[in-house]
Amino acid sequence: MSLRRPTSRSGAPPERTGSSGITALRPQLHSDPVLGHPPPNDPRSRRILLVEADLAIAQLHQSMLEQWFDVAIEVNPLSALTILSSAKVVYDLVLCNVEMPEISGFDFVRRMKLDSVAKRVPVVLFNGEEETAHVIRAIQLGVRHYIPKTWPLADLARKISALLAR
Repeated sequence: MSLRRPTSRSGAPPERTGSSGITALRPQLHSDPVLGHPPPNDPRSRRILLVEADLAIAQLHQSMLEQWFDVAIEVNPLSALTILSSAKVVYDLVLCNVEMPEISGFDFVRRMKLDSVAKRVPVVLFNGEEETAHVIRAIQLGVRHYIPKTWPLADLARKISALLAR
């Protein structure tokens, strides 16, 4: 068995990051007019608050979505509620996991809807399972969309862009 160094789609080796010499294996996604991808030097105009208790998963989602959006992470859903209600930073969308240890994503949305400032921010829930009961419950809470975690990145970015365009 031979070991080969990973390469990008173009055949060039991926960039190295950090002093550890670990190779970053980020997918190379190209500009997509459907997504409204900003030019490389322009600031991202859409801000997303990603509420995910697992920091590793949150950072993975952030690293992928930051190609199109300004993504902030909050691992504690109760802290995320405080951030949203303070309105110190205005977010265009909240992307929230359904399954979290302190409160569920459903309870998070319910509490958001009780706050006069936070309730204005649209919410997308995501989960590893796509149970019909979860989808119905999300719709009843006023969630904009319920996305399975297995969605391809480009589809997730397109869905977020479409929701933000409304």
